[in-house]
Amino acid sequence: MRAYAVLSLALLGLTACASTSETYPSRTATEQLLVARAADRAVEGLTLPIPMGSKVFVDDAFFRAENAPYAVSAIRSALSESGYALAPSKGDADAVLELRAGALSLEQMRRVFGVPEMRVPINDSFNVVSIPELSVYSRRDRVGVAEFSGFLYEPKTGAPLGAVVPMTGEFRIRSHKLLMIVAWGQQSIDPGERDPGDSWREF
Repeated sequence: MRAYAVLSLALLGLTACASTSETYPSRTATEQLLVARAADRAVEGLTLPIPMGSKVFVDDAFFRAENAPYAVSAIRSALSESGYALAPSKGDADAVLELRAGALSLEQMRRVFGVPEMRVPINDSFNVVSIPELSVYSRRDRVGVAEFSGFLYEPKTGAPLGAVVPMTGEFRIRSHKLLMIVAWGQQSIDPGERDPGDSWREF
């Protein structure tokens, strides 16, 4: 018995524990991908009211939104794919495209068949009690939304060359839950995947 106790103490002395630290950004990777995919969809087939092959300087000085650098790069990529040349400066450009962002963010919607989660006041001191969700079925939509627009002008004179109608795009992930236990649906995005698929068939 004494030998067993000594062996147990020796094993405890050899054990070690390790912990990992995690960062907590303002948005999860899935949320960032939702916005990025919405931006990609918004600029699909982008064309400008100027001759193809023109040198365009993309002015993003007034483009203010979270994930703005990705969206601006997506616009530059779409212009390049459409046959326009990207100018390094206004002085080298045939036209300046000044961008503005209408939306570049997330929307979330949840539908519940049953009793949703509630906070109920219980006295005059504003103390509340939380009542958990009691649902038969619930559905959650997370949607990345992007809308951009802009206008063109001649860099030397400032003369207007035309406007770009609002470019809009959405990317949605939908998930479902039955009896608060059984969950299914596309709840993540795989690298390189452009379409999340049919959420009713993916588990």
